[in-house]
Amino acid sequence: MNVFAVIVTFNGATWIRGALQSLREGSHACTAIVVDNASSDDTCAIVRREFPQAVLIESGANLGFGRGNNLGIEYALRAGADAVFLLNQDAYATPDALARLVGFLNQAPDFDIVSPLHCSPDLTRVDPATQNGYLQRHAPGYLSDACLGRIQAHYPIRGINAAAWLLRADVFRRVGGFDPLYFMYGEDDDLIERFAHHGVRTALLPAALIVHLRAKAPAPKPSGVRQWRARSERPRSELLFELKRPGGSWPGGLLRLLAAGVLHPLADLLANHDLRRFLAYLLASLRVLSVIGRIRRHSRLCESAGAHFLNLQAVSPDLAHRQPKP
Repeated sequence: MNVFAVIVTFNGATWIRGALQSLREGSHACTAIVVDNASSDDTCAIVRREFPQAVLIESGANLGFGRGNNLGIEYALRAGADAVFLLNQDAYATPDALARLVGFLNQAPDFDIVSPLHCSPDLTRVDPATQNGYLQRHAPGYLSDACLGRIQAHYPIRGINAAAWLLRADVFRRVGGFDPLYFMYGEDDDLIERFAHHGVRTALLPAALIVHLRAKAPAPKPSGVRQWRARSERPRSELLFELKRPGGSWPGGLLRLLAAGVLHPLADLLANHDLRRFLAYLLASLRVLSVIGRIRRHSRLCESAGAHFLNLQAVSPDLAHRQPKP
């Protein structure tokens, strides 16, 4: 199986060595693609100097996680990838992780996506955010089996956070890439909903392990209007997710937007006097309403099959992005 690994970086100099080294030392070969979102640190220099075999795509701007991944996915599919491995810049895989994931897809044609077990801050513990946000909701069988010491080879799971996914290339042609409406937060949950809508099946493979350090890239602290916009980013993604999910009722989505974006924060303001939270949700609601037409178009688009949000014209990959050989 011809695998391309996509890593989106933003000021990732502290972690990119670990991510790329884990792929280089893995027992299954892959082509690494680094999509850099205009880092101001030495991320690109490290990739060029220490990992010349990797493909480096410099976006020239901070496109966010989803749009950055789309660039790497486009390159991989044009280059003939059979599967695409998405890996966070602050994560690394164990030497046999990718080989196990590939072996599973080769032997399980009913599944289209397989995820390793996400650990943090090291291999001795399951990542708490993954456990609380995904495993408890979508893989309770794994958690109970882990407590009883009888872990199965794999578990069907609706979805898991995108710090590490291995996907058959055809999934992107059927469902599309990450929705560019999202800048950060929620873009993987949006894609998970679309996977479910189109019958794409995901498995959790507990024997394959990655470590997700949950580190935050350094960035200048915003001030003024930018500070409020940053505070509203996560609420905006939450509201966008509720409104856009495929197959949902549009009037119902607007009611959920009103409840989650205004009424609940207002009640919280009256109870807890958290004015900043209320204002963040209010701004998030206004930002969502400002692109309501685009959201509705994307929602309808994602209900149909297709390589949405990806440019997959039948041309050769832009080899200008490939690292020169030493």
